[in-house]
Amino acid sequence: MSEPSGPEALVRDVLQGLAEGRFVPGQRLVEPDLMARYGLGRSTVREGLGRLAAAGIVAQTPHRGAQIRLLTRRAALDVLRVTEQLLGLAARQAAEAVAAGASAAPLIAAAADYDAADTLDRPRARGRYYRALTQLAGNAEIDRLLPLLQVHLIRAQLRLSRPPEGGTRAALVRAVAAGDPAAAEAAARRHIAGLMALLPGLPDSVFASENHTG
Repeated sequence: MSEPSGPEALVRDVLQGLAEGRFVPGQRLVEPDLMARYGLGRSTVREGLGRLAAAGIVAQTPHRGAQIRLLTRRAALDVLRVTEQLLGLAARQAAEAVAAGASAAPLIAAAADYDAADTLDRPRARGRYYRALTQLAGNAEIDRLLPLLQVHLIRAQLRLSRPPEGGTRAALVRAVAAGDPAAAEAAARRHIAGLMALLPGLPDSVFASENHTG
């Protein structure tokens, strides 16, 4: 596998850094600092920031530069509402595929790797798990849309508040492996619903103010 390009390496590291706590929502991304950190030229750094902005991870404003987006409470809820629908559909279609004869082995293996991953490898293991689920579902639109959601930001904002997800993930994998579409969809939705239930009780400091445009 070829090494990622300069801009792609920057994008990947920022996303992984969000998962690990090295980057946090609301943090400014200063071009000279990024150039020194990654050994990249200014144009390459700007291309990477542009990709992050296109993905909704970074906000770029004139005279202020780039900043990792801090979602409002309402924006976080809206992202989770859409995620609930897409993830539920992915789980349902994955179970339907198994019921029609597809193998759940890649998903089971990816879930086991996710459970066993240490902090450093956890973001990659999470990505492999979700790719295994969507590939089993066989829905190209879910493959295209799910990565576009700003779930990275919500995970980062809720890092200290969100419940462990292992129980719902295990239930989802069991249901998919059993070819039970209704149970698989219910398990996927249950995990996202748990995150949504947290939002009203969290302090305002976790979120951007509702009149914040970034």
